[in-house]
Amino acid sequence: MRIGAPSPIELASTNRPDAARIDQVARQLEGQFAQMLVKSMRDASFGDSLFPGENQTFRDLYDQQLSKALTEGKGLGLAPMIARQLGRQSGVAPQAAPALDTQLPGAVDARPGPTRAAAAALAYSRVGASDNTSTAEVDRALDLIAGRDSDGGASASTSPLDALVARLMATPAAAATGTTDAAAASEAAASFAPRSPEQFVAKIWHHAQAAAKELGVDARALVAQAALETGWGRKQIERGDGASAHNLFGIKATGWKGERVTSGTHEFVDGRRVSETADFRAYASPAESFADYVRMLKNNPRYRQALQSGGDVKRFAQALQSAGYATDPSYAAKIASIANGPTIGRAVQAIAGVAARTGADAATGAGAVVATAAGALGSLDAAFRR
Repeated sequence: MRIGAPSPIELASTNRPDAARIDQVARQLEGQFAQMLVKSMRDASFGDSLFPGENQTFRDLYDQQLSKALTEGKGLGLAPMIARQLGRQSGVAPQAAPALDTQLPGAVDARPGPTRAAAAALAYSRVGASDNTSTAEVDRALDLIAGRDSDGGASASTSPLDALVARLMATPAAAATGTTDAAAASEAAASFAPRSPEQFVAKIWHHAQAAAKELGVDARALVAQAALETGWGRKQIERGDGASAHNLFGIKATGWKGERVTSGTHEFVDGRRVSETADFRAYASPAESFADYVRMLKNNPRYRQALQSGGDVKRFAQALQSAGYATDPSYAAKIASIANGPTIGRAVQAIAGVAARTGADAATGAGAVVATAAGALGSLDAAFRR
């Protein structure tokens, strides 16, 4: 008796998810978010006048209908974001979708009834639905919608909904941090006298912060070194026409293929200070000077010890001097003294004051958005009770 070859057993489905199925899953996840939103509203309320006896069954049924209404039509705006992320993970091209409706509640005429209030109540959720949102942020949002805690540092008492809202509200602020810091430093610089040491510090502070973050050192050390090399900006290396070469760190043009200028300088030879002329690198801006300084320290092995100093300004300066950055025997002591002196402290304090005031204004605006959302939720609840 001849037995035919057995048919292969399919261990896993070869069907790939399509755009329609992804959209369905995204809708379901958005529905879960809506349920969490309503539950959070319930937990924050002072009681239920409609169900004073706290009949949990009837209230849950009511909340389910409320959540369903929230996700009807265009929904909350989260589903397209979730669908895009799921599509990227599964390799499925997303369906073309209309742009999210970002009109104010009063201008949304095509959505009658409670769904208009829902759009207003959850306007803040659209902060995270922008195409500028990073993949990591979207992943975090999906984890929170599903109730997974992907942040090991989050408090156990913080609900996934609260964490998601905080994340979405913080996204644009985090993206604008660099601009805010630069603006605060510029405003603080304008408050000091022209060509004063404090103004010099304020003008380069945000560049120093970016460079220090890249190097893993204290920004005050970089500002102090620039102040020492340029006499607080008053004795900068100049081009032939008198314009600044923006060489904040006294880097010479050895091996340099870019623009260079010739300038007088002082070196210590056998313990004696002597004058000489040398070629120095020239830059188009202070930002380029800081960028080249970072490249030099990171690419030159002799500065390895300096980059291992962390936030210790004195150790950083001593490592620079030991590596031969300068011939002045007091170079490290001068940097440490300037970094810990009152001039940089006054400038940084002024910048912090401007940044705090700017941050308070931004927080007030964010609070107004949340307050509007809370009020709209109340209107939505009242509409359903009628």
